[in-house]
Amino acid sequence: MAVLFAALAMTTAAYAAKVVEEIEIEGMVSPASPKALSAALEEQLKVKVVGYDFYGTDNGWPIVKVEFESGAASRDQIEQVINTTKDPTGTPFKVHKDSKPIHLALLEEESKADSVFAADAPDIAPISNPIAASAESNARGGTLYVKYCSKCHGLTGNGAGPSAHGFSTNPRQLWAWHSADASADPYLFWMITNGRTDMPPWGVLLSENERWDLVNYIKTLAPPKK
Repeated sequence: MAVLFAALAMTTAAYAAKVVEEIEIEGMVSPASPKALSAALEEQLKVKVVGYDFYGTDNGWPIVKVEFESGAASRDQIEQVINTTKDPTGTPFKVHKDSKPIHLALLEEESKADSVFAADAPDIAPISNPIAASAESNARGGTLYVKYCSKCHGLTGNGAGPSAHGFSTNPRQLWAWHSADASADPYLFWMITNGRTDMPPWGVLLSENERWDLVNYIKTLAPPKK
């Protein structure tokens, strides 16, 4: 009898294998989003949130990776919890179902943006960036970018952040400024400071040095590899 129970236990264990699901999600709009979603999933379903991928996804949407025992939970249950949970800001999470990539093709004027601007470009003073480009400046700028800019411009600079989905046109893709020379700095600084159309004037919130750090960081954003 003991041998039979042992065999049954081994069989049950074999069927209760670990399953890992990767699910694309919308609604990751604040630094508190991952913690809130993880808490909901782990408390309601007793699953383990292995982590999040914000940068390496194929189509630009964040991914949550969840591990659980087969039979203890299902993907449908996980998706139901995601769709009924809200970020601390009140923004609902949602499982992203559309497989269409959100990396948009660069507009012609964007590909030449470091030297050619639109006809209605503002009159910008030829000022110099006082903050030298460095790992330290890029790190500071990256932190600011994630907090203030990525909601609309996307974490990768693809112009399709989660808060921009209701816009009539996507925010500018920031890849256009990748490795731009110093001549682009005054324009970027002016735009960050003053904003335009749907973009707010960040000069009322960020210091001059913070805005220059953002300029340096934006120039590190590269288009996705083809």
